[in-house]
Amino acid sequence: MWLSVLVLSVWWAFSAGQTTTATTSAAQPSVQGQFFRVVTFEEAPFAVKSTTNNETSWRGFCVDLLEALATRLQFTYNLTESSDGHEGTLHAGTGWTGAVGDVVDGNADMIVAALTITSHREDVIDFTKPYMEYGIGMLMKVPDVHGTYDFWAFLAPFTLEVWMTILGSSLGVAGLMFLLAAVRSRLTRGALEDEDINLGTTLWVSVGWITGDIAIPGGISIKVLGLSWGIFTLVVVNTYTANLAASLTVKSLQTSINSPDDLIGQTAITYGIEVDTAMHSFLQDQEGLETTYDKMWTQMQTHPDGLQTSLDAAVTRVREGDYIFIHDGPWVEYEVLHDEANSCQLMMVGNTFLHRSYAIGLPHGSPYTEELTISVLEMKENGEIDELTTKWWPASGCDLHGGSNAVGSGEGHVIAEFYGILSILGAGAGLALIVAACEIAWFNLSVRKKKVTPATSETQEEMIRRVVRECLRETAKVEEYNLDDAQHTISH
Repeated sequence: MWLSVLVLSVWWAFSAGQTTTATTSAAQPSVQGQFFRVVTFEEAPFAVKSTTNNETSWRGFCVDLLEALATRLQFTYNLTESSDGHEGTLHAGTGWTGAVGDVVDGNADMIVAALTITSHREDVIDFTKPYMEYGIGMLMKVPDVHGTYDFWAFLAPFTLEVWMTILGSSLGVAGLMFLLAAVRSRLTRGALEDEDINLGTTLWVSVGWITGDIAIPGGISIKVLGLSWGIFTLVVVNTYTANLAASLTVKSLQTSINSPDDLIGQTAITYGIEVDTAMHSFLQDQEGLETTYDKMWTQMQTHPDGLQTSLDAAVTRVREGDYIFIHDGPWVEYEVLHDEANSCQLMMVGNTFLHRSYAIGLPHGSPYTEELTISVLEMKENGEIDELTTKWWPASGCDLHGGSNAVGSGEGHVIAEFYGILSILGAGAGLALIVAACEIAWFNLSVRKKKVTPATSETQEEMIRRVVRECLRETAKVEEYNLDDAQHTISH
């Protein structure tokens, strides 16, 4: 009896297993031997289209991924571009556009592209497990470090408030020195009078501490004040020197814009996105929520270049300058790394944000989703996805954040960087010449006033006659004196 029960149990389990396998096979047919109408859209390096002799061919990361899946699962396919060349968004009244619309409308069986998983798309199509995770990046033109120069860069180490404080302190110390000398002289009835102290000398002393001339005239109290002023100027001069050296030897390309919050906090640089993308749908959903992305969307709609119709047009606008294009991080990285032909004009700004995932899209309820998902996961686990990533995003190329265009400390500084300080030196020299001319003119004027100028000029002959007459007159006076002296002697 027990043997009969055991045989029946084994037979029932075997029958149930076969029934379950048959049912599963019927519900989820294999991908093997199937033909798929695959759509994609152009976005380097995922899918890049080229046309030769009216024949279109595709290459890129997703093309290699599709070929690897087809070889692994033994299916065939035909790869075409989506109806409008975009990934697709939902438009009120007209439905889905782009690659998503092609699958929803039954015109395609699979989407293999840089297709982002979103909640709206999950409602109408199925996704495999992600084959790549990414974040949104910002693309801009590398600032031209040799294009413009700050002629007044030597003032940069200190703010305006600091410069005004130094100037005020210098004048204050000069005035206090003069006041101390006057008080000492008055209260000691001139016993402690400082002959070399006046407002001019104290001003030069205060400035001299800064420039290195530390001779201090006057008494001990004035020297004490000068000593404290010297300590102050020592700190100021060394701080200025350190900051100036740092600002002149390192020119950083780090921009003040590193995040979406920085974008909405300025107006000098405009920014935009591509239409009919996942980012476009996301920003539309943020409208009215008073978030950072809502403010971005509001400002973008007012910018002439806020909504780009193609990636090529967006890159062209970025190269013109003062513009940031917001798009998927892998695309931004590819554009930057492969910009060597244009002398590495592009760079990624800051870090990525809004991290999301790419996956393969299929019709809603597709029986092939699970099998494709398993294959994608196996390719990630055995390193095939990493090999494709390395192939299309090489480690070499332009610097991602524009560092290859930075000016290091080893480079010489151009003369334009010293125009500001040279202009001050020139102004000082010019003022010195003017002061010298005024001094000479004043001296000559003073001498001219003191000098006795003869009423009339005389010729050489007239001068001789005048001298002779004066000599004769003196001789006559001598003879008259001698005659008078003789007469006086006779009378006595």
